[in-house]
Amino acid sequence: MSKWILGLTGGISSGKTTVCSFFREFGCTIVDADVCARKVVMPGTEGLNELVSHFGQNILCEDGSLNRRALRNIIFVNEQELSYVNSILHPLIHDQILKELSEATGCYVVLAAPLLFENKLEHIPNRILCMDISPEIQIERTMQRDGCSYEIAKAMVEHQLPREKKISASDDVVVSNFPTLEELKNKIHELHCHYLEIIKKENENDKN
Repeated sequence: MSKWILGLTGGISSGKTTVCSFFREFGCTIVDADVCARKVVMPGTEGLNELVSHFGQNILCEDGSLNRRALRNIIFVNEQELSYVNSILHPLIHDQILKELSEATGCYVVLAAPLLFENKLEHIPNRILCMDISPEIQIERTMQRDGCSYEIAKAMVEHQLPREKKISASDDVVVSNFPTLEELKNKIHELHCHYLEIIKKENENDKN
């Protein structure tokens, strides 16, 4: 029996981290593309060495780790530099994701990937859940979370696939505007039970 994978995506600051915590509580294993992205630029890695070779030491913190804010301030106002970084890191991130998926256990695996479609990972999951939120709230949440300017937050949102395209390419959509976390959790639990039923039916069909 092959491993069943749910792709969890959505715009920046749309509530994916919170939803991941719910799925983890329900017994799923989470493979987080953002965590994979951080792993491939840890000190001593090929990814970080390539970036430093191109941008110089000014993108490093004092401890030798990547200064993400410094890099972000460069690439989100320069399309050419953004394309360069993507060309270096995306293959490394893809390989890291596949490695962690192969090692994952649990009732099923959740691949949390904000750039699921942009990075052409949509072929990996069996089903895709999109968390949706308005661009205005995305920008506000991103500024609060990252301490960045309005211009940088807006650029980060605009560099992602338009929400309409993410929604149309997903199997399930949850609008992240529930009054309480408990109500959001209940909705995610409904979907979790639905996914377990899908897996059960697919397993039964495989046996027949």
